[in-house]
Amino acid sequence: MTEATRKGGWAVTLGPYTYIPAPAHSSAAVNGTLTRGGCPVTLQVTEAVLRDFIDAMSTLEKDLARRWISATNWPAFALAE
Repeated sequence: MTEATRKGGWAVTLGPYTYIPAPAHSSAAVNGTLTRGGCPVTLQVTEAVLRDFIDAMSTLEKDLARRWISATNWPAFALAE
């Protein structure tokens, strides 16, 4: 869901919706789509906002995963001497 999502054009699942970004080298007139139940809706005004949101959530997810992994490497309580 990061920059690779936009460049690679990978579909992203957002709950019951699927976001399919516009191809990386397409013209500015080509937009991505948001699909639910096989009914695609072409995003016009909101696509940039949706991409920014997905990028921000991806960054948060990576940071949380990094913190979670580092937290599991440390004991929760100091060992008694």
